[in-house]
Amino acid sequence: MGKLYKKALVLGGSKGLGKSIAKELKSSCKIVEAFSSKNIDTSNINSVNNFLKRYKKADIIILNSGGPQPIPFENLNKELWYKYFNQLFLSFCLILKNITINKNGYIFFISSSVTKEPNDKLIPSSSLRIAFSSVLKSLSKSYSKKGISVISIAPGPFKTGRVKDLVKNIKKFEKSLPTGKMGNPKEVGLLVNSIVKNKIRYISGSTIYLDGNLLKGF
Repeated sequence: MGKLYKKALVLGGSKGLGKSIAKELKSSCKIVEAFSSKNIDTSNINSVNNFLKRYKKADIIILNSGGPQPIPFENLNKELWYKYFNQLFLSFCLILKNITINKNGYIFFISSSVTKEPNDKLIPSSSLRIAFSSVLKSLSKSYSKKGISVISIAPGPFKTGRVKDLVKNIKKFEKSLPTGKMGNPKEVGLLVNSIVKNKIRYISGSTIYLDGNLLKGF
């Protein structure tokens, strides 16, 4: 069976969840370009503008970025807010505005489960991801008219460098989880590729939570 799509662009694709997504998408896309922060630093608008000069179209785009470090609200200064606003909100808006997603394509936003249950140590992460999720929801109907599916994926704790930065005692933390373990990044890659490979269209304008039953809500 031939590849279903020509090109996928994966931001934050050099490690963690992004790397896993890029790896799995190779079975469905002829070209999968995975970018690190050296290729596009979403906290730097000049870097984003340079990226947009080179990339104009794609069938699939994965909007993904590393999250801010835990910072108490009282320690968040104006410079940090600007940085994270660019990283988690403005850059993604500029990318959506300037990159054409081909008909019947996909837009995936790798969000976080803290958008549903905010954490007082991750205020920029939860608030700005919620804001961009709202933008995506607002645009999803117009994208649907072009056959483009818009899907947010909100992971809980997965075995990535990000969790190692947030958690001091990994083994103790895993034992506290409902499943007794953190998620495997491959599962996120498999989920994204399964949607693409099977041409699942009826999921759009929605958020899929992969939290291992950690969230208290439903």
